[in-house]
Amino acid sequence: MDLEEFIGIWESESGNILEINPYNKDSLKVNFISGLTGKPVIREYYKNKESVDMIAELDFYKSSLEVELWKKGKGFHLILSYDWIDLRTGSDYYLAPGLSENINSNLVNKYGHLFEPLDYYKKQPAHNSK
Repeated sequence: MDLEEFIGIWESESGNILEINPYNKDSLKVNFISGLTGKPVIREYYKNKESVDMIAELDFYKSSLEVELWKKGKGFHLILSYDWIDLRTGSDYYLAPGLSENINSNLVNKYGHLFEPLDYYKKQPAHNSK
């Protein structure tokens, strides 16, 4: 799996948006926009930073993208698997989301709701600007 597969704007049925942009050869930057507010989530656990410019890297097996929801090594991630899925809207590639944390952490229970619902994300067509 290549990082390029993830680049673009992805939207879930609930209206959550992931804007995934190139950063460097080994990582991407991700913005998470809430479908409820149309704005980035305020991460109170991280000095009230907005959910923008979050660093993302491929996992160890290069099979999914791990988005750092806090500082690197804090162990709170949005996991995005790039997969061919047959939904009622038709077969296509989607991002299947999940939340992960270190075994000694309780972040998903406390703050996971900020990134829910964990609906599939469909890539949106690119808009050509003139």
